[in-house]
Amino acid sequence: MSALALAAALGVTQTAHAQSATPQAGGEAAGSGEIIVTAQRKAESISKVPLSITALGNDALETKQVTEMKDLQFASPGIRAGQQQGVTRIFIRGIGLTSFSAGADPSVAFYADGVYVGRPTAQASSFYDVERIEVLRGPQGTLYGRNATGGAVNVISRAPTRELSGYANLTYGNYDLKEFEGGISGPLTEGGDLRARVSGHVIDRDGYGYDFGMNHDFNDAKSQSVRTQLQYENGNGTDIRLIGEYHHENDYNNGTTSFGAYPGYELQGVVGTVDPDGNELKGIAVTGGQDTATALVGKTNVREGWAVTLNANFDISDRLHFNSITGFRKWDRYNGSNSDGTSAGLGNTYYNEKSKQFSQELVLNWSAGPLDLVAGTSFYWERLDNYVLVPFVQFGTNYIQDGTMDIESFSAYGQATVHVLDSLRLTAGGRYSTETRDSKGTFTFFGVTDVSGQKTWSDFNPKFGIEFDLNPDTLLYATATNGFKSGTFNVGQVNPAINPEKIWSYEAGFKTKLFDNAVQLSGAYFHYDYTDLQVNKVIGIATVTTNAAAAKVDGLELAATIKPFSGLTLDTSFTYLDARFSEFFSTNPLYPGGASDPGYAIWLAANPDAKTPVFDGDIASEQNLKGYQLPGAPKYAATAGIQYDYDMDNGARITLRGDAAYASRIHFSEFNDVHLSQKAVTKFNAYVRYDSGKLWTLSVWGKNLTNETVKSNELVTIALWGYPRYGAIEPPRTYGATVGLKF
Repeated sequence: MSALALAAALGVTQTAHAQSATPQAGGEAAGSGEIIVTAQRKAESISKVPLSITALGNDALETKQVTEMKDLQFASPGIRAGQQQGVTRIFIRGIGLTSFSAGADPSVAFYADGVYVGRPTAQASSFYDVERIEVLRGPQGTLYGRNATGGAVNVISRAPTRELSGYANLTYGNYDLKEFEGGISGPLTEGGDLRARVSGHVIDRDGYGYDFGMNHDFNDAKSQSVRTQLQYENGNGTDIRLIGEYHHENDYNNGTTSFGAYPGYELQGVVGTVDPDGNELKGIAVTGGQDTATALVGKTNVREGWAVTLNANFDISDRLHFNSITGFRKWDRYNGSNSDGTSAGLGNTYYNEKSKQFSQELVLNWSAGPLDLVAGTSFYWERLDNYVLVPFVQFGTNYIQDGTMDIESFSAYGQATVHVLDSLRLTAGGRYSTETRDSKGTFTFFGVTDVSGQKTWSDFNPKFGIEFDLNPDTLLYATATNGFKSGTFNVGQVNPAINPEKIWSYEAGFKTKLFDNAVQLSGAYFHYDYTDLQVNKVIGIATVTTNAAAAKVDGLELAATIKPFSGLTLDTSFTYLDARFSEFFSTNPLYPGGASDPGYAIWLAANPDAKTPVFDGDIASEQNLKGYQLPGAPKYAATAGIQYDYDMDNGARITLRGDAAYASRIHFSEFNDVHLSQKAVTKFNAYVRYDSGKLWTLSVWGKNLTNETVKSNELVTIALWGYPRYGAIEPPRTYGATVGLKF
């Protein structure tokens, strides 16, 4: 895994020297050094794709140290990813998952080997033995359908090989990290038409912090993954690949970090309170860093899942290609979380989630003369079980969400590209989708409430595009794309049905290569119109998800990869985002009564430089948030990388690489509260590798070298506990060495 190219921001990432397991998608176009991708449901050179796309081969993933979702920020500044209680939250161009409720769907669609992964808690389990990662920025409504308003991420695993091959990477790092990743692949028949691959990944690491309430490691990692594959390819247009996966975790990972009480308040678990029997409830708090103090008993992160994927490709003729993608996935997740920020146990929260999903997609690609056509159908079914328990020890009662939701979705789509001239192409497409969600359950808190409901939504999402080859090395394109995010129910919660959110995206971009490919440039301008945005809103004493907002996003992305001489690669990228609500009224839980609430004066004292809230809606307590920045959307982001590859006379190669990623302030609250945000920060990574050119490699690496404390999320909870702030932070400085064996 090594990288000579950088992720482009909106134009394209043109990764040179990327290695791949297959000569088709993910390999290199003959003699060009460009990755071949399948972003448009067909294999084509990345520089010819009229989309904003980042693609990283396995060598680029290694040298840029993309080992988990959050590392994608070093591949493209338009991408951010983190987690909250083990829920993966991917943001592209400021659009991403803001709700943690069961039933909430992501705004960035995630695919593993072409299969949509419905639960955000299950998306990180396939990050090993990877051939490439494709990240599509912007709505992908026509070809990818539901829940791709922000974009799509596709992780493609390495395929079996016709010849016997294998590798093993053994890593040791600080925090007593012991990690293994490896695979073996080869033919089962003479000639290798039938072949197999087995790969695995094991992590055993001490905690980044310590739980001083329960006296054990905090945010450690103990995980095991295995993938088996069987592939048949006869060389005459038939390629069938069967993939089986298993993943398991049992540790204290994905824990919540306490950031203390909101300024002006005190944590009730530290001040002390009592239960209904008069027993004292009091503990300690450890805030703002990698350590914590909880009252959570037992392992707080337990996950298990398995998946089966069948990908069948048939060349029916020279012009007609058929692809079938079948997937079944099962996922169980438990997380224990500390919501009150202390070891008093006032807000222990226990999440239990189980899901099963089945999906089937059929795709036809047809090309004849001036016409290229992609058409397909897709079916998706999922059953989601949710049980959330919060013992309210101060009241002597339990808060319980308990429910099941069945999801059934069907869509049909088509996209046609007409070659008007050799240099001019017009594209039009559309997808019709229908989806039914049937939620059954109860909410318990001083009584039991039935929260069952059923609803069906339908939508049509068109796309229009034009592309023009200014010369053989320069592509200009413009698109107008419509997308939607599924409507849903918050399972087990008192929350009316949430309707789909919709988006129109308008984008114009370019991709060019200069000076015999020594310089690669790409860029794009985009504008989003968002309606019926699914947002959290305070209504009475409850926080519900509702379609209460509209938003507009304007942005610019630029990227450059420069090779001034043999062996040296410089890459940089920049993203500008103006992502704001154009219509949204909501109640701030810190002053739910509006300007007359006692909490309003406390908030003003804690935020002397903040914008003065405006209350001019139909409801006096609701604040007008027009013009406020969308959560998760930094105004500026940039990356810079330098890599030098030195080829030695003995056939060995030395690779040196450094990376930096910058993001301006990110707000986690729609109220743009500075106390619920991550300030501007720059992170640095470094990597050195010696490749013998034969059987072994040695790498030394470091991540977050300046040991920045970076929040990936932060929110404020309830007054009963003293308005504690909690969330998640990224790993501290890590470093280590990896020995690789290959044959």
